[in-house]
Amino acid sequence: MEHSESFEDRHLAGRRLIELMTGFWKTQAIYIATELGIIDKIAATGRATGGELALETATDPDALNRLLLFLARLDVVVGDEQEGYALTPVGELLRTDIRDSMRDHVRIYGSHFYPAWGALPHALRTGRSAFSQVFGSELFPYLQQHPETSLTYERAMVAGTPFFAEVGRAFDFSTARRIVDVAGGHGALLHEVLTHNPGPRAVLFDAPHVIEESAAHPIATRHADRCERVPGNFFEAVPRGGDVYLLSRILHCFDDEACRQILTNCRQAMSPDARLVIVERILGKDAGSSLAEGYNMHMLVVLGGGRERDETQYRTLLDKAGFRVADIHPLPLETHLIVAAPQ
Repeated sequence: MEHSESFEDRHLAGRRLIELMTGFWKTQAIYIATELGIIDKIAATGRATGGELALETATDPDALNRLLLFLARLDVVVGDEQEGYALTPVGELLRTDIRDSMRDHVRIYGSHFYPAWGALPHALRTGRSAFSQVFGSELFPYLQQHPETSLTYERAMVAGTPFFAEVGRAFDFSTARRIVDVAGGHGALLHEVLTHNPGPRAVLFDAPHVIEESAAHPIATRHADRCERVPGNFFEAVPRGGDVYLLSRILHCFDDEACRQILTNCRQAMSPDARLVIVERILGKDAGSSLAEGYNMHMLVVLGGGRERDETQYRTLLDKAGFRVADIHPLPLETHLIVAAPQ
C-alpha cells in the first residue's frame, strides 16, 4: 500500500513538473494566435475551421490545426475541425475590437518579456535586468526610443488593470478638488476616477512622450476641460497643489533609493491635509497564490532594480519620505490600495 501511494505521489509530482516546465508553450501559443490575427478572424465569423483560418493567415493547415487543438486544451477556443472553432470567454479577451481587450498585454509579454526571461541567468548573476541584456537598453529608455512598443506597453498596462473600477470604491475621491496622477500613463485610472466623480479637476503627469501619446485617449478626448496633461520627470519634481496624489504600480518599478526620491518629491508638493494613494501588490498578503511573488521575479527580469515589497517595506519607505500609512484596502488581482498621509 505504501509502495502504491509513493508511486502515485511521484507520478503526480512528475506530471506537475512537466506542466511547470512547459509553461512557455502556452505563452507562445497564445501570443502567436493573437499576433497572426487568428483570434480576430474567428471573432469576425463566430466560428471557423482550421482550413479556413490557414487560408486567411497564410499558414500551413496541419500546423495550424495543431495550434488550434492546443488552444482548445488551454480553453482559448472551443470546437474541432468538423464544426469549426469558436472563442471562449478567455479567447474573447484577446480580440482587438473589444473595450477590455488584453491583446496588448499578450503582445508585450510574448514579444519582449518572453525573450527577456530567457536571459534570467544574467539577472541572477548581476542583479541587473535581463531585458537590458537582450535588448541593449533598460526598459524605459527602450520604450522612449521605440514609439510603437511604447504604445503597446502602455495599452498592456491598462489591459492588466480591471481593478481600476474598484479603486474609487476603496477611496472616496468625491470631495477632492485637484487630483494629481503621477506617472499615470495614458490616464486610464484617472479617466475612471473623473468619470465617477464630477467635482474634481486633475493633472496627468508623465514623461513627455507618454503625455504626447495620451492625446488620443479618453483622458484627453473626454476630460479635456477637467484634466491638464503635464510632461515632466518625477525624479526632479511633481506638480504642486493637489489634495490627492496617485501612484499606481509605479514604486514596484524602482529600487528603494529611487522610490524614496519619488515619494519625497510627492511629499514636498503636498499640503499637510493631502493624501497619497498607492496601488501595488504586497508580498505575503494573499496566501496560496503566486502573482505577487511572480511579479517580484518579473521586476528583476524586466527592470533590474524593481521589486514587489511586503507591508513592512512599504511602511519603511513611506516613513523615510515623511508619510504614515493611514489605511490599506485589498483590490482584485492581489493588488492593494495604500492610503498615506503626511507626517
